[in-house]
Amino acid sequence: MFIVIVGGGKIGYYLVKSLLPYNHKIVVFDPIVETCHKIANELNIPVINGDGTDIGKLKQIGLSNADIFIAVTGKDQDNLIACQLAKKNFGVRRTIARVNNPKNITVFERLGVDIAVSSTSIITDLIEQEVDDFGFKVIMKLKRGKIVLLEIDIKSNHAMCGKLLKDIKLPEGCVFISIIRDNEIIIPNGNTMIKSEDCIIASTSKEKQGKVREFFLKNMK
Repeated sequence: MFIVIVGGGKIGYYLVKSLLPYNHKIVVFDPIVETCHKIANELNIPVINGDGTDIGKLKQIGLSNADIFIAVTGKDQDNLIACQLAKKNFGVRRTIARVNNPKNITVFERLGVDIAVSSTSIITDLIEQEVDDFGFKVIMKLKRGKIVLLEIDIKSNHAMCGKLLKDIKLPEGCVFISIIRDNEIIIPNGNTMIKSEDCIIASTSKEKQGKVREFFLKNMK
C-alpha cells in the first residue's frame, strides 16, 4: 500500500518502523528539517519538509494515489485539516488521525476523518476490559464505540438469581444476547431463568453503559 504519514515525532517514527517490514510505500511529512534528515537517513524512505497541508507538495508525491493518509502530529487542529485535505482534495480512501483530546474524537468523525485514535481512550478501554470486583467487563466495542458488548458474571447473591428473564425489568437499551452456563451457550428468551454463576453477554449503547452497570450493582443483595 501507499501510505502517507504526517508527523515525524516519536509516534510517526515508530509507526514507520512498524510498517516497513510489510513492504509498504511510505512517505513522511514533517516541518522540522532535523527530523526529516533523521528519518530519511535512519529509515531510508522519502521525507518531505512540510506540515502536510501544502497542496503543492501533496500533489508532488501523488497523494491521489495513496491508500491511507495518517496524521499524527501533536496538534489536533493540524491533524484534522491535513486529513480533510487528503480526503476532499485528493480522494484518499482512508484517513487516520491522532487525537490528543479524547473529546475531539466525535468532532473528527463528523468532519470526515475515517478513524480518530486517542491514546487516552485506548488506555481507558484497556482498563474497562479488566473485570471489576462485581464481575462487570467490557469485552468489545462496535460501530466506533457506539455499541458496547458486556460480560456480566452473576453471583449467588444477585437479586436476579432464580428469576425468569421476562420478570426482570432491564434498563432501557440493554439486551441479553446469550448466557454461558457450564460451558454451554444459551440463547435467552422470556422463560429463561437466571442462575448463579451464569455469565451473561449483553449489549447496550455507550451512553447507557453506566446505567446498566449501576443496575447490576444495585441488584446485589
